[in-house]
Amino acid sequence: MRSSITFLIAASLICIHGAPSLGQTFSPPPLLFTGMDGILISDGGMEIPVWGYGLTADGYITVPGPLLEYETGDDVNLAFVNNSPESHTIHLHGLDVDQANDGVPTTSFIVVQDDVGSYAFTASEPGTFLYHCHVTTTLHLTMGMYGMILVRHPGGVLFEGGPTYYSDAPLLFSDLEIATNLAPVQSFPFHDIRPDYFMVNGRSGSQLETGSTGTPGEPGTILSCPNGESLALRLGSMAYTLTKLIIPSELGAMCYMSDGRPVPTPFEVEELDIYPGERFTVLISPDAEYDGTIEVQSWDMVNQTFVHSNFVRIRDAALNIGAPQTQETLSLSISPNPSDDFISINSYDERNLADWTIFNTSGQMIAKGHCNSPSMRIDISHFESGSYILESINGEHLKRARFVR
Repeated sequence: MRSSITFLIAASLICIHGAPSLGQTFSPPPLLFTGMDGILISDGGMEIPVWGYGLTADGYITVPGPLLEYETGDDVNLAFVNNSPESHTIHLHGLDVDQANDGVPTTSFIVVQDDVGSYAFTASEPGTFLYHCHVTTTLHLTMGMYGMILVRHPGGVLFEGGPTYYSDAPLLFSDLEIATNLAPVQSFPFHDIRPDYFMVNGRSGSQLETGSTGTPGEPGTILSCPNGESLALRLGSMAYTLTKLIIPSELGAMCYMSDGRPVPTPFEVEELDIYPGERFTVLISPDAEYDGTIEVQSWDMVNQTFVHSNFVRIRDAALNIGAPQTQETLSLSISPNPSDDFISINSYDERNLADWTIFNTSGQMIAKGHCNSPSMRIDISHFESGSYILESINGEHLKRARFVR
């Protein structure tokens, strides 16, 4: 067996522009750490408290945690230091490991504050896997303590005797309930958690192209590969909602793996349901000059209702993608946030708020009005508890901010 090797990167949408060879040599593994003092910047500019994993070399946690990459046959030694006041573990979701290294506290071990935990295993099978904390699992997971693991097979194939492909595009779907992240000690009972913010690799809405999630140096990204090549979508869900992918037929999507194993017979897919904890590997081959999106729908599993859509952009690499843009500085503030009966809205650029509308997370309009001033105060005492989005339109200027009642 080779010595323990891996490669970790801060979680983000992976931009496949002239991707490196799949046979590259990876660096020795740096040390992970756990933290409970992170901030996720929402698509509306709100600062959401998160817990998670990070690289000690970077010094900050990310949501999701760093992507862990191995090759079939690697002997792995995965370690983390607990820099937080609560105990944590790393559960290796779907990997074939022995009980002592599985990260479930009652059958494995727990890592208390300032201690270091280490997990040893062999990456015996190629596939898409997950990892997450298994201490008070429901809370620690929804707060952001999860990530994706890829085990690649050598030779540029998905698995022994499987199809060849150009490169990987890891897509990890997750969600959170903002009110829970703002006050996690008041989040019981856990079965009442109803997500109201939905992410792909920790991003939502316009961030899927522009970046700006609060992780230092993160650009926007678009997935691409040369015409005639295949891109491997590494799909996984850490959401409390059902994730439903709508894949355009022009991408020629074929599913080859489910939960880290080859499916008996590969099948075409234009719509794919991914339940919490599930993983799939789907190859796509964009048509020449293709420029479109995969729709990522989130569905409430309790009420079986649609709640949100994100869009992942796919382009033929021959098209001129250009430099990624960064999100503009936030120009609208809402306070207090969370709020009780009233909110104050202020426009930093001094433009009038003009036509404004408030939507709930299902896209339903709750209130609207007009304001000939850059600031106003609104009575929300009649709103139900939950998360809302306020939009202000003044000519061509659209401003948006999120608040919690």
